[in-house]
Amino acid sequence: MKRLALVAVSVFVLAGCGAFGTASAHTLSLAYKAGDTYKYKLHASSKQTVTTSEISFPLNFDISADESIKVKSVDSSGTADLAITLSNLTMKSAMGGVSNTTTGVPAQTINVQVGADGRLVSVEGNQLPGGTPMQAFSGLGGGFFITAVLPAKAVKPGDTWTKDYDQANPNGTGGAHVTSKSTYLRDESLNGITAAVVETKSTMTIDMTFGDSSPSSEMGMSGLTMKGTVTTDVTTWIDPDGHRVMKTHSTAADDATIDLKLPPTRLSPPATAGPGFSGPMSAKGEATTDLTPV
Repeated sequence: MKRLALVAVSVFVLAGCGAFGTASAHTLSLAYKAGDTYKYKLHASSKQTVTTSEISFPLNFDISADESIKVKSVDSSGTADLAITLSNLTMKSAMGGVSNTTTGVPAQTINVQVGADGRLVSVEGNQLPGGTPMQAFSGLGGGFFITAVLPAKAVKPGDTWTKDYDQANPNGTGGAHVTSKSTYLRDESLNGITAAVVETKSTMTIDMTFGDSSPSSEMGMSGLTMKGTVTTDVTTWIDPDGHRVMKTHSTAADDATIDLKLPPTRLSPPATAGPGFSGPMSAKGEATTDLTPV
């Protein structure tokens, strides 16, 4: 009986392995079509602690909105021009114990370019040469379109892939280096569609300087330097037949130092710089973003 039981278990295990081994592979790249429109609910929040040489205070944001993505055009490489419109926007902020809620904001439209692998190529025409899977850090508009990093070839559940990116700073010197590892976790039913669930874990190392180095800069500063890291964990539900983003959940953690240097004339008298904001400051915290289908 024991021998028969072992044989039965062996057959069961082998059958299960065979089932996984024959799972069909999917091409998960984005393939938008001009004229298509997709609608989502957006919710994004950020909790930061800002520390200077004199003070430390919390800085929190919470944003909710209706989001509409219209595909304006798609080039031969699969890069899509998207117009992202946010309406019914509610913004909540809290800084140093002072809270504020803003509603009734007119609809806002941001134009972005997104590659077939989900990378953000540009925001409002500002090119991001290497692309990045960490859209939340690529500018305000980028934070409203977030996807996992998609593979260059067909994959099946359990497959993994890695991609590295270098992103130059279009408004100064330095840049960012991104490493990412993605996993095709599983298939899951979502709104009647069998979606591919993909997770990307990424780390971005930042070393950038913004602004003119001369005191006569129109920005009123002789340089803003930012150094630090941002880690993200992005899970995206992809329609493997429609080649579109159905849903995304993202978490991020950041730890950065920002050094804002004002011209000497702006610092006389010293109080002009504002209390608590002299010298470098650090920002450390976490953020979440959710895009859910309507």
